[in-house]
Amino acid sequence: MKRIVTMTLAAMMAIAAVTAAQAQNMGAPRDTAHAGLRFVYLIRHAWYDGADPRDERTGKGLDSLGRAQAALLADRLSHLPVTFNSLVSSSFTRARETADIIGGAIHMIPARDSGLSECTPPSNRPDYGRGQAPGEMDSCQAKLERSFARYVRPAGGPTDLRDLLVCHGNVIRWMVTRALGLDTHVWPNFDIGNASITVLVVRPDGVVRLAAYSDTGHLPATAQTWTGRGAGWSPPPPTDARGRAPGAARRMGVSMPAPPAAYDTLKQRKPSDK
Repeated sequence: MKRIVTMTLAAMMAIAAVTAAQAQNMGAPRDTAHAGLRFVYLIRHAWYDGADPRDERTGKGLDSLGRAQAALLADRLSHLPVTFNSLVSSSFTRARETADIIGGAIHMIPARDSGLSECTPPSNRPDYGRGQAPGEMDSCQAKLERSFARYVRPAGGPTDLRDLLVCHGNVIRWMVTRALGLDTHVWPNFDIGNASITVLVVRPDGVVRLAAYSDTGHLPATAQTWTGRGAGWSPPPPTDARGRAPGAARRMGVSMPAPPAAYDTLKQRKPSDK
């Protein structure tokens, strides 16, 4: 009996010590020196002319559908009740042109960073490695690791920071898997829309949360273009007499029917045409 009483008294003393420490901490001022959040807005470039044979840094720019998507995206960003602290794009033409349209709407001049340019990192899809030079996918992985460390980091101060990064589907999908602590090889499992918004939130302790993924709410469903069929509401591309989707629609998974602006690149007759 004495042993039981002794153990009970020891436990009570420990609880009392913890309670006293908690009470003392409650009276201390809260440290807000590093309480700000960093919001990283990952923007996928708008639809572009994939049939352009020129290099991605000199050609393959936005067509009229892409410019319409980018304008709608820029309008949405400009009406958000926030102030952006930076605007950076990859060095590829389609990302630069998308960022320039956004910059005009939010009154910012984009910086360029080739570390955000499209590449193909290692994945769970063996077919994605076809056409890649030896070591190219590993170099891509290393580049994306550096970009992640550069941009996805705590704000380091008392105020929130918001950064706009205009880049590419592979880059964004890889960064999302990295942020969530997943095996980055599964990045192809994420579909993503053109001119979409993905948001990562970095807490002061470095923990990263996914706040939004491939948000395309600013685009009409018929103007949305995705990797694959997206969320399912996009109609399938048109098919020819043999049941095949023609041209760019087959290669890029473009949603159809698209608004008239799309037809300068897709080279399709509108459904209403005879």
